[in-house]
Amino acid sequence: MARRMHLPAQPFSPALMPSTPPNLPAAGHLLRSALWVLMLLAAPFARAFDTVVLDAGHGDFDRGAAIGYVYEKHLALDTARRVETLLRKAGLKVVMTRSRDVFIPLPGRAAVGNRYGNAIFVSIHYNYNRGGSGAGVESYYYHTRGYTLAGYIQAYLVQRTGMTNRGVKHASFHVIRETTRNPSVLIECGFVSNSTERARMMTGEFRNRIAEGIAQGIVAYRKAN
Repeated sequence: MARRMHLPAQPFSPALMPSTPPNLPAAGHLLRSALWVLMLLAAPFARAFDTVVLDAGHGDFDRGAAIGYVYEKHLALDTARRVETLLRKAGLKVVMTRSRDVFIPLPGRAAVGNRYGNAIFVSIHYNYNRGGSGAGVESYYYHTRGYTLAGYIQAYLVQRTGMTNRGVKHASFHVIRETTRNPSVLIECGFVSNSTERARMMTGEFRNRIAEGIAQGIVAYRKAN
């Protein structure tokens, strides 16, 4: 996403982490601690769901963040397709707001997010910084019930990729603000403007790691319901 305006960040606070997280063998200590807090917070805001709406950002003439011939619209769609495959293997239904290089207006994307009663909405993007100094992944929510979902995806995405953790933040992006029926989040999967991250995200192997982190976070969030 090339340019954005957002409200003041409300990142997850490590000070809230308890001293006795649950035993999750596949995760490191910090991930276990973060997920334990998220499970404690999940009860008021999480609910059972069987459908995931995946929104690949941008499309067609809207390239999104771009350096040379590396376009966010292509990265986001490829990543969303990989997440789709993983979620279907996990037994979840998946709806794509776009499955090819077409432009979908923002209201149309939110409309798909509101179409299903037992769903979550996950918008996938890649980031950009004019100075080229930005690095890492970050997850956004607007409505309160999206916070826990964003936290799960952020924790697993950082663990799976090893990228800098930029935190969970509150922002007024149209697609998550107007998706009111279901929990909704927007994920920034690294900086196209960062030469090191760009080189990594151009490989299918690394985009697969990103997809695995997103999918694992979604599945973990569902199991916590």
